[in-house]
Amino acid sequence: MRIEIPVDLLRDRQGDENAELILKLIAFFREARHEWVIAPHDVGAVQAFLQRHVPTLAQVYLLLAQKASMAQAWAPHGGTVGVVRMAGETLAGDIRDLERPAVLVVENAIYDWQMIEALARLLGCEDVIDAKEGSRLGVYNGGGKDGATRHAVDQAATFSRTKRVVLVIDSDSFHPAERTGNHEKADAAAREGVSSHVLSFREMENYIPNRVLARQPKKTAGMSHMAKRLESLKVLSPEQRAHFDMKHGFKGKPHKGAGQKVRNSGMTGTTYFVPPRHGDLYGDVAEPDLIVLQEGFGTDLPGLFLQEVMRGGVSERDLDGLGPDAKQELQSMFEKIRGVI
Repeated sequence: MRIEIPVDLLRDRQGDENAELILKLIAFFREARHEWVIAPHDVGAVQAFLQRHVPTLAQVYLLLAQKASMAQAWAPHGGTVGVVRMAGETLAGDIRDLERPAVLVVENAIYDWQMIEALARLLGCEDVIDAKEGSRLGVYNGGGKDGATRHAVDQAATFSRTKRVVLVIDSDSFHPAERTGNHEKADAAAREGVSSHVLSFREMENYIPNRVLARQPKKTAGMSHMAKRLESLKVLSPEQRAHFDMKHGFKGKPHKGAGQKVRNSGMTGTTYFVPPRHGDLYGDVAEPDLIVLQEGFGTDLPGLFLQEVMRGGVSERDLDGLGPDAKQELQSMFEKIRGVI
């Protein structure tokens, strides 16, 4: 996180009373656990504080302050956004908040983290992976949207002032810009101090590039005719692909009287089911493609995605096929995660 230490906490009696805690904060900066936000004109006050309390380490810490101040001097306008400003009355609690690992809550800690790690490696966000591997970020399994929301709120309550918790959940949306109950859950969590991100696409798996799907083992149970299925998927527009059920496809048991688009030619394998919540999103898709897409691509896609990224079989450029705003949204998600680390 980005931390500012007001110079008043370094001077005179306050500096003496807060010395131990301030030095602990500076140690966080030296370990690169958090980022020091300091204006160039405040470096002198830091130098005086260090020479008074840690003369043997003053030069090391002063160099750290100087580098941080230069970074702040070159920061674009609004560089104080997201900065946690220390205060004397909350300093002890703030230190406890900052020395704990940040918390990322997802619906499924295995599959969702595989997706997040794969995307982080593609988008140059390896610092998020490093934070998890360095125990500065904990990933928690919510067991679904409701459980994830509750757990995120519970975790936020354990922090004194700086709620270092982020919630990432699927939207479960059936068409672009649909606001679902998951958005309401995320908003409720945000009111409790949780930083929430609801995916724009239907689910995590919708962000997997076609190149990855093409590498799926052809002998996997239920995965016959994979090449044909992938060709039909490519027919979909970015909006249609974003809200397609990647795991299960257009397959399901229709409800009586629902008025959904259901077709059956009487031959095996020619039934498909388009849920009515999609509206007319798939109205221009040819029936042969809907029939082919009655089968999805299975439930093990996140592991395959990460495997392909690790072996170099997919690159950031492959994400371009997801639509013009997909990478920007994913970067926004990573900024929220970084914001609590």
